Amino acid sequence: MIKRLILALATIGVTSSFADNVSGFYLGGGLGYGMQKLDYQENSTTDGSLGLRFQLGYQFADWIDAELGYNYITEGSNWNNLGTPTSIIYDLSVTPGFTLPATPIGIFVRLGVDAVSTNLNSSFYNSSMNSSINFEYGAGVRVNIPDTRTFIRGEYINYGGGPNNGNSGVLTTPSAIMIDAGYVF
Repeated sequence: MIKRLILALATIGVTSSFADNVSGFYLGGGLGYGMQKLDYQENSTTDGSLGLRFQLGYQFADWIDAELGYNYITEGSNWNNLGTPTSIIYDLSVTPGFTLPATPIGIFVRLGVDAVSTNLNSSFYNSSMNSSINFEYGAGVRVNIPDTRTFIRGEYINYGGGPNNGNSGVLTTPSAIMIDAGYVF
């Protein structure tokens, strides 16, 4: 009797976790805390401010997506009078993970490539940095809202480093902690 009850509960749990398995294109966006690590002549600092993200993706299943993103990160202070960088990041990533049994909650990793373009916003160095291509990684938690085709994610993303700004010798490495949401069409 106990074996049958355990088998029935396991079947219900597996069935309910895959019952809302939705696939299709999605559109979303989010806000978060964007950080930029600045390295200059063997000194470094990390400061942050508002981070924005917009994404267009395809959800193959509740546990894997492919996504194009646009990210904007600012910095709140002028470090060593070198400027207050803003970074624009375009990324292409996949987010494989797994959904916890009988729940709408999933855990995922982010793997991808991105192009980071940083502007130092300095009166001393006024030019934008060239874009650099980087490996992107991160991790997060995703909640699929039952019966709505929407999801909410909390995630950390490291975008890799931006190249030196002109002749300034400043290297900018942006990252972000984001809360974003999306709707699957």
